[in-house]
Amino acid sequence: MEGPALLQTVAPTGNSLKGISMSESRLDVSEEHGVLNSPSSSPVSRPRRALKSEESVLIGLPEPKAPRYKDVCRHIVESNSFTAFTMVLTIWALLGDDLRLLLTQKDEDPIFNWIVIILIIVFGVEFLLSVAGKADYRWSFFFWLDLLSTASLPLDITTVSDYLLSSSSAEDGSNPGGDVRSSKAAKIGAKAGRVVRVLRLVRILKLYKAYYEAKARERQKRQETKKGPGDDDDWDEEDLAGGEKKFDVQDKESRVGRKLSEMTTRRVIVLILAMLLGLPMMQAEMSDQNPFSVWYGADDVWQKFMELTRSSNNATSGVRGEYETSLLRYVYYHNWFAYSAPSEYCKAGDCANMFYAHLFWMGVAGDDLAKVEEAARFATISDIDASEWEAGHQRPGIYNYGTIPDDAKDALQRDWDARCDDGRWFSKGVSLLSKSISGVVDHVVACPEDLRLQERLGVYPRLLSTRQYNDHHLIFWFDLRPFVQADAAFNIIMTFCILVLLVGVSLMFSSDANQLIVHPVERMIQRVESIRDNPLIAMQMADEEFKAEEVAKARRARAQRERIKTALLEVATCTFCTAASAPMETVILEKTIIKLGSLLALGFGEAGANIIGTNMKGGDTAGVDAMIAGMRVECIIGVVRVRNFSVATEVLQSKIMTFVNQIAEIVHGVVNSFHGAPNRNSGESFLVVWRIEQVRDQVTGHLYAPQARKLAGLSVVAFCRILGALHRSPLLATYRGHPGLQYRLGSGCRVNLSFGLHAGWAIEGAVGSEFKIDASYLSPHVNMASRLEAVTSQYQVSILMSDPIARLCSGDMARYFRVIDNVTLKGGMTKAMRLHTIDVNGEKLRTEPATRKKYQNQFEARRSREKAKEEKFRPSFKVHSLFETNDDFEQMRQDYPLKFFQLFNKGYMNYEAGEWDVAREIFQRTCAMVNPDGPSQALLGYMKQYDYDSSKVSPKGWPGFRELTETQ
Repeated sequence: MEGPALLQTVAPTGNSLKGISMSESRLDVSEEHGVLNSPSSSPVSRPRRALKSEESVLIGLPEPKAPRYKDVCRHIVESNSFTAFTMVLTIWALLGDDLRLLLTQKDEDPIFNWIVIILIIVFGVEFLLSVAGKADYRWSFFFWLDLLSTASLPLDITTVSDYLLSSSSAEDGSNPGGDVRSSKAAKIGAKAGRVVRVLRLVRILKLYKAYYEAKARERQKRQETKKGPGDDDDWDEEDLAGGEKKFDVQDKESRVGRKLSEMTTRRVIVLILAMLLGLPMMQAEMSDQNPFSVWYGADDVWQKFMELTRSSNNATSGVRGEYETSLLRYVYYHNWFAYSAPSEYCKAGDCANMFYAHLFWMGVAGDDLAKVEEAARFATISDIDASEWEAGHQRPGIYNYGTIPDDAKDALQRDWDARCDDGRWFSKGVSLLSKSISGVVDHVVACPEDLRLQERLGVYPRLLSTRQYNDHHLIFWFDLRPFVQADAAFNIIMTFCILVLLVGVSLMFSSDANQLIVHPVERMIQRVESIRDNPLIAMQMADEEFKAEEVAKARRARAQRERIKTALLEVATCTFCTAASAPMETVILEKTIIKLGSLLALGFGEAGANIIGTNMKGGDTAGVDAMIAGMRVECIIGVVRVRNFSVATEVLQSKIMTFVNQIAEIVHGVVNSFHGAPNRNSGESFLVVWRIEQVRDQVTGHLYAPQARKLAGLSVVAFCRILGALHRSPLLATYRGHPGLQYRLGSGCRVNLSFGLHAGWAIEGAVGSEFKIDASYLSPHVNMASRLEAVTSQYQVSILMSDPIARLCSGDMARYFRVIDNVTLKGGMTKAMRLHTIDVNGEKLRTEPATRKKYQNQFEARRSREKAKEEKFRPSFKVHSLFETNDDFEQMRQDYPLKFFQLFNKGYMNYEAGEWDVAREIFQRTCAMVNPDGPSQALLGYMKQYDYDSSKVSPKGWPGFRELTETQ
């Protein structure tokens, strides 16, 4: 699967080839010079050196015919099947060794070795066939490239690579002199491995060569098919598409084009050489991969072991306990299992997962088998129980030891009797990975030799003499497979990056076409896809485009002010003769897409996002299907209505649109700033929605809405803010003195709004037909919000909320609400529901002075709004605090003292309980305290219908609620 993808990256086909030229008529490769040439100088058709091609043409002699075997070799090498086969093998040669280290264990290495041998044979045959069949191949650039690439393949055979690594590493213990010497030896081994990787990267150029040769053969074949005897190469077939000539290019490449081709090829080669030389300098030394704790801990364990051997009484628990404690601390500090399965063996966190090397084998090594066996018996843990030691050291801290499985604990306390001789030393010890553990230890490692050479690291004490070292010494083997696998993964990524970079350098040849055509088209496609995924993002695109235009204007204005500096800069950059040009058609088209997207976002709103996205996903057809199925959403629904709108329409006539838009600016702006979305405008009313996003719990699988409580509070505050902004607006204040409105509504007329707020589900979708649609919300809950707004006049309140809203709000927010009735709405919900209001009087606010509005561009305005919206969603933001800190809210609520709310609540509780005589007395007092108090008057009026006797409501008595109609 990786082969075709990689081939496509390096060698795209057809007109999509952006890295070389917009027309394949200019593309060919000279194998002798490695430059881009015209078809007439194609290396495939160039004659042999028996007679120069120029001399053959001049004297009119036929070109000398190549021997039969050369034609056969050339046809084999240039065949499409052989080229595809070698390119797949080249990709494997680049990635195979890294895949071996990343995905397999040492047992599978022979399989990879045989594959490398096959690669050597195939590439060797290809090299010989190219030498025999290609005219200008020998001693050319690609000759040396293929030779070097093929010669580097034996380095992928594990026997060869292990020999190179072992000959330069300190693993054999031949130089145990100390820290500095072992570090230098490790760095030598690191450099040897790095040279192998660098030589492997040279094979990338082999893909580069295969790509260009394939394009050259394609061009040659096309030319031979087109041309007849005596025909000239007037144009290439790709210059014609659909009977229309797309490009006017010459057949023969100009000197400028040839020079540009030569420079492009040289840049590619220089870049590859720079990468091959520079990448090794940018990699960390392998000697730095291990923490210093491995050496220090080994010395500490060795010192405790030597104290134990020198002790007169070996059985004393003191000295042996110190040694075994030191050894266990060393084992647990580099806990192999805490890294491999942290969820099971590192539950406290911060264990041995901060580095790649982890202990898996410990024992004694030396050249004297008797001393090794004696020391191994002596070094075995016998006094301390590993389980008890582990339980006593599980304390939360900066670094935790973690735990190990029972099988590993048993191995810790077994005799060190496992023989793991390596040819240099006799070794006896114990492995923590000697048994398979499901999900943890899949590959059993009984001895260090069961891992690859680069997958293990031997650590020995350094505080010992050479004689002690040779006789016997402790040795600890660390598992480097995580490091090797990570390094292999990064090598694969680096290989792909180099391939991408190689193609990127070739893109310089067609940078003008990319800049003027390809990139603008890609930007337009990206914008269309973004609008398809999130139609509302078009407004943000428009703001960003507006910002870019404003920045450009500012730069031109600054350049105009700094004429001398600008003139000097133009002279220095040779741009003083550049004339201002009209915008490109691609720029105009891109801006048009943004405008259309913005209009769609404005017209459809949040409810129409699904309609836009669904229709734009169908790229194979231009048909529009707006009547798609609706989608159920949980939301908070608000209805805002302009009071006395019919009177205002009759009086204002044509100015009614300005009047409505002035109100809409306040309503939409405040709702948006409080995370709501305006939806439907019907002149006198506005439908606004707060969508409640639901999240599925990862544990229980249930859906929950983490922001529902805050959104409910924001919706209530938004309506209060709208009411305050309405009465503070100097524009809307001018209508108070309008003669027509004063005549119809009285001298104290004001622009006023009423609000209904409810929470529930709604169906979001398109409403209409193929001639006209509106994106809106339909459900009984939407109707309920409308009915709540309609009955605000009965209670003489501005805001009326349903009980679901009150329950959804936090307790701190709900304490500002007032329960005013318990009703069922006719034609709405059949279940009784309490009605709530929030007492605010916008007429208490003073109108702001009519000052000239400070200019703020739309980008800055939207950015400030988005920042303010983000602040409201932060956990530290408390919605209810606005009622305590906002001056407008305090002024609007100053007519409602605390005693009034306490008294009204007492009266309402008696009203709902059927004690209407008590309720009447209390409501009369509340009417006297706040005159007029609409809810008190409404309840008094209702109770008066039954002579303040709740038993007369129905034969069964007072049920605790009443049926409310919009006409009561």
